[in-house]
Amino acid sequence: MPSIIVPARNNQAFTSTCLGSILFAVSRLNLSCEFILIDDASEAGENIIEVFKQHRASATAHHCKIVRSHKHQHYSGVFSIGLHLSTRDVIFFISNDMLVTPSFLEALLLVSSLSRDIGIVRGTSNYTDSHPEHQVEPPEPLKTYPEIDSFSRNQFSVNACSYVEDELLSGDAILLKRSLVERIGVLDMRFFGYFGDIDYGMRAKLAGFKLACAKGAWLYHEGAGHVKRQLERNRHLKYEDLHAMRMALVEGAYQEFRSKWHIRDGPPTCAGLRTTEFVAKGLANADRVSLKYDFPPSVIDDLEFY
Repeated sequence: MPSIIVPARNNQAFTSTCLGSILFAVSRLNLSCEFILIDDASEAGENIIEVFKQHRASATAHHCKIVRSHKHQHYSGVFSIGLHLSTRDVIFFISNDMLVTPSFLEALLLVSSLSRDIGIVRGTSNYTDSHPEHQVEPPEPLKTYPEIDSFSRNQFSVNACSYVEDELLSGDAILLKRSLVERIGVLDMRFFGYFGDIDYGMRAKLAGFKLACAKGAWLYHEGAGHVKRQLERNRHLKYEDLHAMRMALVEGAYQEFRSKWHIRDGPPTCAGLRTTEFVAKGLANADRVSLKYDFPPSVIDDLEFY
């Protein structure tokens, strides 16, 4: 039975709806799950811990771990915390601006079972980060969860267990195997928010695991949920300002990536960068990079458990 990691930084409404969809999906599949719910230093008034507690009260057939980080960990941090706390052989990581369906989970589980070499499985969506080839838009806007569930079931019925291998990892909704985590550890937390999944995918492939996309797995992704919530909370901010702040984080992470993977040539900044190019350059130096990254024990000091 799986672990399901759901992090949230702000956005009570998205988080509640996401958890409700997951609970419906696992109930339909008769799965008994370990939920690991992580509040990533949400701002005052967002009530994320209360949302998590309400979910735990509704999910009596499941085991829930609720944790709040007093320090903003961003993507790599919350993912690593979740992996550290998980105890199951199959692990799902789901962003809190997504609506999960039974068919989505079923397709991921099915593809993961096809080969022991498949270490990470993602799906398709109406909105995909870094993988436009996996973007599947419904012919008409989906306005209700039953419509989302129906479209997801249709994608599963058409594509079933078919999958393609990916060169890169974009990990906003994925399944991982325990054997992979035991081999390469958690995400490298020097990457604050960005490049953590790309680095993890490279390490997974170097360790002999495949990155797969289950073409029969489809979920609804709101997209940029945290950015939208920031704009709602801070009316004086403009989207252009938030985009500039985000790109500064991306640039910092890119420089960390270049340093870790000993990339001396190529573009000095991430502007206009083709991801496949710098990944290839990094993999050429794989013998100089440790595949395993262990969870830093000091991170526990920033956590509060409920």
